[in-house]
Amino acid sequence: MTKFCFATWVASSMLLLCACSSNSEKTVQEVTYQGNVVTVANDSPILKKLKEERVALKPFCNEFRTVGTVQAEAGKFAEVNMPFDGRVLRGNVHLGSLVHAGQALMEVSSPDFLEASKAYLQNRQNYEKARADYERKKVLTEHGIASQRELEESLAELENARHDKECSAAALKVYGTDTTQMKMGQAMHIVAPIAGEVVRCDVTVGAYVKADSEPMIAIADLHKVWINARVKERYIGMISRGGTAEVRSESEPDTLHAGEILHIGNLVDEETRSVQVVVGCDNEDLRLKHGMYVSVHFLGEPKEMVVVPASAVFQGEQRSYVFVCTNEPNTYERREVEVGSANDANTEVCICRGLKEGERILAEGGLYLNE
Repeated sequence: MTKFCFATWVASSMLLLCACSSNSEKTVQEVTYQGNVVTVANDSPILKKLKEERVALKPFCNEFRTVGTVQAEAGKFAEVNMPFDGRVLRGNVHLGSLVHAGQALMEVSSPDFLEASKAYLQNRQNYEKARADYERKKVLTEHGIASQRELEESLAELENARHDKECSAAALKVYGTDTTQMKMGQAMHIVAPIAGEVVRCDVTVGAYVKADSEPMIAIADLHKVWINARVKERYIGMISRGGTAEVRSESEPDTLHAGEILHIGNLVDEETRSVQVVVGCDNEDLRLKHGMYVSVHFLGEPKEMVVVPASAVFQGEQRSYVFVCTNEPNTYERREVEVGSANDANTEVCICRGLKEGERILAEGGLYLNE
């Protein structure tokens, strides 16, 4: 009994497969192809699955998404290096400290700085001496005691001393040193170049640090940030300077940060075929962190455009295409089109080139006409 049932089942299965194969062959024969023209037989069940729609213009907002990196505004992020080799004597800040420009961050004992400060103090002393000598010679000349030649020589010495003093002072001011408060043997003060928050602090008291070592302190003002995004060249025409963008972080995807397009680059990366776009964002709550990856949603102004259902568009080997209804019944032309962006729900796409208002296309069912 068991063998009989199994044999019956096998026979039934073979008949079913043959029937399916026969139906499959019949379906293939019901669709004919001539170049880009596809014709469906009048009695084909495929016709019930095809839905036509007339192409119309409608307001459409070009939009697309990309990723970006959070950065501080230009001039609002600074890494503090050691100008000379030296030993750290004291650290004045820690992580999270708020500092102002010119504030001392740490004190360092440096032989090079000691020599530079010694040279400045010596030149300042020489200048004061030369100035006093010139003032004295000037009085003596007025009373006929000193000659005009002696006065001119004294003036030349004063100018030379002034030049030496200014040069040595300039060398110290490069490192933020206040020369008016300098004293012999004082430690070198490493000062903050900008105002902001200390976001990195690797200061170790007693450590000997080389001038070419990695920066120990980083300061940033992140109340306004730049989003450095990469935009594919196909989308560049959809955005303009002053346009809007929405920024969201992965850590808080429900929090929207409004952005403004500040700059669109003029150099296309040859490998990624993308352009740098800078978006400015207010960041008073400091939710956007320096170096964070974010999602950037670019929104254009609504324009009258050719818009079709996303189900009507197919991707070929090189370009997208749609099926356009011809004047012949049940006959469709496979036509290449240039596709713009999709709406946020990915249910509609705009067609930049290839379709005209009033033409009829297959909105659904085009999948059955693909070879």
